[in-house]
Amino acid sequence: MPSPAHPFLTSAACMMPRVRTPGAEVRLPGRWAAAAGLVVGLAFAQPSLAAGFPYSSEGPDAAVDAAASSTADQIETWIRETADNQGLPFLIVDKINARVLVFDREGQLLGEAPVLLGLTQGDVSPPGIGDRPLSSIGPEDRITPAGRFVASMGENLGGKQILWVDYATALSLHPVITTRPADRRLQRLATTTALDNRISYGCINVPVKFFEEVVQPAFDATVGVVYILPETRSIEKDYFTAARATVASPSD
Repeated sequence: MPSPAHPFLTSAACMMPRVRTPGAEVRLPGRWAAAAGLVVGLAFAQPSLAAGFPYSSEGPDAAVDAAASSTADQIETWIRETADNQGLPFLIVDKINARVLVFDREGQLLGEAPVLLGLTQGDVSPPGIGDRPLSSIGPEDRITPAGRFVASMGENLGGKQILWVDYATALSLHPVITTRPADRRLQRLATTTALDNRISYGCINVPVKFFEEVVQPAFDATVGVVYILPETRSIEKDYFTAARATVASPSD
């Protein structure tokens, strides 16, 4: 059941009730528990254009080698070898190359696509960013945080589906929004370079078709794991030496 809207996420441009992970909670390694981000609102104008981007589902090796970084390849291998996803579907967000890769419970690639990310590079958002009004969030604070998160599907106030990456800090992955033509979000997704993919308040925008045909079915009726790779911090220190997070039933 959707929970009440976040107090500062209720404007026409940002209407996002936060939905708690159903039946589960995550205990994260310490530094990742504090990673925060902000999601800008969803209003899906121009759906036919936004849905038009193709996505790859040619297999894990082809997709990772063609589009994502060697770090994403490393993390995928590590997840498989350690079973860090704990039998859950998972996705990897490669911020350096502005790509997302989605995998099923067995670690088989379901698809990959370009993403739009927070305007400013960085791996940790300012404290309390999820409780600040959009008008107070300057460009320097618009960061997509890195980390390991347990995610679940939810809805915005308009009944549109989103993937809540971190409920507590209002971080989500959702179909690309097109309410501000000046942002040129569809054009940014369509280019071959990752240099123009920084535009959001911290949320992760993906092509509509990719969200509907890959992300949503993978996370339907289940929780899953989202790995957002760092771009300014050490992948070896922050991932490979961190204790595995555990998924447990709430105590209350």
